[in-house]
Amino acid sequence: MTLYAFVAPIKPGKTEEFRQFVSDLGGSKKTEYEASRKEAGFTREDIFLQKTPMGDMVVVVQEASTEQGALDSLRSMKDPFNVWFFQKMQDIHGMEILGPETPKNELLLDYRP
Repeated sequence: MTLYAFVAPIKPGKTEEFRQFVSDLGGSKKTEYEASRKEAGFTREDIFLQKTPMGDMVVVVQEASTEQGALDSLRSMKDPFNVWFFQKMQDIHGMEILGPETPKNELLLDYRP
């Protein structure tokens, strides 16, 4: 399994909307959210809210067989839940998370005892 992470800014004034969005993922949208992640091949996804002097940020940690495979799978999903999910992400973050603005990672250090 591959572990990876990305950070995305929250647009000013959207933090409470983001909190509600994540609450919905664990509540009213939990079944659809879990099915989406399972279909994409994720075995883990942690979502953090990080307060910084530059504004609020979202930190997402994910684990899947391959990062690219999971992202490609998500890109192909056009069902109502995933359309809603990525529209909310674009509204909250101001960028298309799975489009040309997809955050890119370069692993610089991987400490494991």
